[in-house]
Amino acid sequence: MKGASRIREQGYKDPLLVKLMKDHGFDEIPLYKHRPPEQMAQRQRWSDLAKFRDGPVNPTRTEIDDVERAATDIKTFAREIGADDVGIALLTPIMIRKGFDLPHGYVICMIIAENYAEALRGPRAIEQEASNAYLRCAEVATEMAAHIRSLGYPAWAHHNGACDIQAIPAMIAAGLGELGKHGSLVHPQFGSSHRPGIVSTTIPLAVDTPLVFGVQDTCLHCNLCSNNCPADAIPREGFTVTEGVRRWLTDVEKCYVFSRLRAEYCHICVDVCPYVHMANGDPVKRELYKRYTGTRKKVGYKTPTYFQE
Repeated sequence: MKGASRIREQGYKDPLLVKLMKDHGFDEIPLYKHRPPEQMAQRQRWSDLAKFRDGPVNPTRTEIDDVERAATDIKTFAREIGADDVGIALLTPIMIRKGFDLPHGYVICMIIAENYAEALRGPRAIEQEASNAYLRCAEVATEMAAHIRSLGYPAWAHHNGACDIQAIPAMIAAGLGELGKHGSLVHPQFGSSHRPGIVSTTIPLAVDTPLVFGVQDTCLHCNLCSNNCPADAIPREGFTVTEGVRRWLTDVEKCYVFSRLRAEYCHICVDVCPYVHMANGDPVKRELYKRYTGTRKKVGYKTPTYFQE
């Protein structure tokens, strides 16, 4: 299946980021330059896992007679290896890198939740939490792909180390949540505080259906992410519609000035999203959210940095 989706490259492979570096007089990306050595080691680890995204397929195939049972078994295995939630969808061209021919028909989307409490500990803490989650995503995707190949079916892992899948449309189709105005997937239990690990495969599985629980309608009148974005990169109004999903288009160039060209990690649009507690009703997360947003109000909503209580 030929892909139709433009996927933004990471780091120095991103032409927009390289242009902005030159425009602002940087030889290195400030955010990357200030990362601690242990975090760089983690990021190297998920890059190293890219060489294991594919591998030999067991010539003795396990025949699938019941796709519902097969899907249940795959989801059980996903949780056993550390996924916090998992969904399955049919691949479509919009989920695949433009021009890339992916010879698979199914996509298994797994997510690793982040600890929202880290938002109160400052930029290094939340960046470290994101790095931890990305590494676990790479590990669970690699392990899931290897498991499926052991059953006799081709499977590739997709994660930050190497990815030909556009995660958001795949996760929406797999029933893991709705797209928020800030451009992240909102999960009913974890809000936007999670990261994806994905596997594409040919193994026949029952697929999930998109989940609607009010996020996109809330985003029509909720401007918390727009009000708190230091770069004014998230539009208050106006959206496009792709395959029935509203998309508010973030101004990536404005975003990068604050999220890449500063030494501190920017996660503000995710951390101010009320869905960290709105759908799940978790009283602990609600209290953490009140503390976080209360402090942001005190220091200034668009303060382009994190803070500690």
